[in-house]
Amino acid sequence: MKSELEQRLPIQSLRKARSDGHARRRPRPCGLTIHSAIGCPNKCLYCYIQDMGFDFIEARPYGLTGEELAYALILNPYFVPGIWGTFLAFGSIADPFNKNVIEKTLEYFNAIEKLGNPCQFSTKAYIRPETIKRLSSIRLPINPLITIVTIKRANKLEPNAPTVESRLKTIKNLKSAGFKPMLFLRPIIPGVNDDEFDEIFKEAKRAGAVGAVIGGFRVTKRIIERLQRAGFDIKQIIKRKPKKAVLSEEQIPIKISDLKRKAIHQAKRRGLIAFASACCANAYNAGVPCPNLCWLKGQCTNCPNKCADKVPSISESEVADLIKMLTKRKIEDASVEDSKVTVKIGFKMSRREMETIKYVIQLFTRRRVLMR
Repeated sequence: MKSELEQRLPIQSLRKARSDGHARRRPRPCGLTIHSAIGCPNKCLYCYIQDMGFDFIEARPYGLTGEELAYALILNPYFVPGIWGTFLAFGSIADPFNKNVIEKTLEYFNAIEKLGNPCQFSTKAYIRPETIKRLSSIRLPINPLITIVTIKRANKLEPNAPTVESRLKTIKNLKSAGFKPMLFLRPIIPGVNDDEFDEIFKEAKRAGAVGAVIGGFRVTKRIIERLQRAGFDIKQIIKRKPKKAVLSEEQIPIKISDLKRKAIHQAKRRGLIAFASACCANAYNAGVPCPNLCWLKGQCTNCPNKCADKVPSISESEVADLIKMLTKRKIEDASVEDSKVTVKIGFKMSRREMETIKYVIQLFTRRRVLMR
């Protein structure tokens, strides 16, 4: 596919793809983030994209064509194609189904169809049945996350976002088309929406949600100021931030593990499959073990995917062959255990190369990787 694209695309397109962030970005726990849009007009008070340099004015289609995106991904050293490969996540800095960018998002899905990777998108949009029909024709495992974090306070917290009712219709439309739509309860905002969990789960389940992903909350100085101006009590948020953390443009994770446990319990009680991380929902949808190894990190919610039972058998020689393929060099030794791979390299590597190799070995083996 790389060769085909290099023969077909003009040199300007190849250069643009090579210099784009998709060609070098390191995956997050949820996967490699795919930007089909930049900017968002929803103006949600808890959103951090302004602190990342993006605006609340409008959603604008991303500058790459579908084929340029596919080429950029193939160049990314962290990218591994296939259903056991790198997870792809749409929706980190913009809503991929905002009306301005639907066509770009569908173009991207179509362009990466041949790669076969598990894909996930998060949205607050109303997705029409005709759009979902086009989405369902794409032969990729696609995991839809529909964000609902409040029902009672939506007008204040998400002033320009589509209504909660329209999002519930999106869940219904996706379920009718054969998808496994999931509620995305992120962020949990202490003292603001932590009294609404049960009502949100009840309505999502009624609409057809299969599961619920329970997410965290990262704050910046700007987010706190927005919440204050809107009249929300921020005492619980400030109380839960790390003591030495200073509010600035940097995103600070708030301690909400107790609230996540509460939400997971209530989601299960309402008959939803509960996930503590988005990667777990994507893994469940694709039927492969979570590449983030959540079941080894104490983050497993005992969902039906049973990741530990799907870990592949792999030999020391296969690990050595994989590293030789990636580095063109031979390692000294490798050992494989049930949950860990240990590699003695015997040659120097840059930190970037080491991170890349570890990530790729973890993907192939679904085990922790220790490199010496």
